[in-house]
Amino acid sequence: MTFFLKTTILMGRGSLENIKKLVSEGERVLVFSSKSMDRLGFLKEVIDYLDEAGATYESITGLPSEPSIENVEELLPKVKDFSPETFIALGGGSVIDISKALKVFYDAPELDFDSVAIFSRFKKAQPLPKLKTKLIAVPSTSGAGSEVSAATVIKKGDIKYTIVSPELCPNYAILDPRLPENMPREVARNSGLDVLVHAIEAYVSKASTPFSDAMAVKAARTILEKLEDSVNGDPTAREEVHYAATMAGIAFLNGRLGLVHAMSHKAAWIGPHGLINAILLPYVMEFNMEKAREKYDAMAKELGLSNAEELLQKVKELNERLNVPKLSEIVSEEDFTSRLDEMSRKAYEDPLVNFNPVEPSVDDIKNIYLRAFHD
Repeated sequence: MTFFLKTTILMGRGSLENIKKLVSEGERVLVFSSKSMDRLGFLKEVIDYLDEAGATYESITGLPSEPSIENVEELLPKVKDFSPETFIALGGGSVIDISKALKVFYDAPELDFDSVAIFSRFKKAQPLPKLKTKLIAVPSTSGAGSEVSAATVIKKGDIKYTIVSPELCPNYAILDPRLPENMPREVARNSGLDVLVHAIEAYVSKASTPFSDAMAVKAARTILEKLEDSVNGDPTAREEVHYAATMAGIAFLNGRLGLVHAMSHKAAWIGPHGLINAILLPYVMEFNMEKAREKYDAMAKELGLSNAEELLQKVKELNERLNVPKLSEIVSEEDFTSRLDEMSRKAYEDPLVNFNPVEPSVDDIKNIYLRAFHD
């Protein structure tokens, strides 16, 4: 067993100011920012700190919320023209993910997406070489865990694929709770529920360790106790959930994820990632608990609950209180049925299935999708 964390984490209110300590005079810095971080003044704050440090910088704003390989290819010439030594990713998980993908193809232009992205657990992806560009991640949402993870999630067509390598772990993560205070209610809900899925999947994974378990339990407890207050805008709860998102990221960096994510990545066309995860989680838990309930029992007890069923009930109740819709409310039966076989087959091939506590068949996955739709 190993426990790995490459990223130095800087946290606390006002911690964004650390930017000026992390870059040197004359360093070429490219800032990727979401529109909201520009609108709310945080991009200007970052640029002011870069000015103070004497860095040379440019910024790119308005990045897509669900980045695709086409988006990466479109931005790559701008990156090459500027020749940065450092990337700063300022925004949600998608901004950090596209920054990571750009780092791959900027530092190693000889690579192509199809060779390094993971399309199937039955086919090995090409490992990444050593990447040189420094990456500073500043998350504005509280869910993806991309600020510490070794993966980037990029769409090709309607399906999300991952590139995974320790080379993708950011060098620094800045967790300034001022940034997520501005999250819309729905984003706070969906991203926070994503944290719970990360925590539970990392804990029950075949690759879990006592160290990743500790991070997973703390993150899950925070979500179960604080997410509703966070969604309702309480700043203290938002701060705690923001830190929990990174803890869950550390948990799955080491313990990995499972069938919920394998299935949600293939259902990315239906809706936001965190929301699809939240919808699928209870059904995957029920499936796994039939043959591997011990890990769910253990997590329940660490959370002060009596057993796996009580944990499952807590998950369902949280979804209900936060008005998580049914799958049938966000996608038509015709569209869902037309894609069901393809989704089930591709989810079965997803590498994350290797870490799920139970090995499912294609039919098992299809039945989970159907239960989630018809329940």
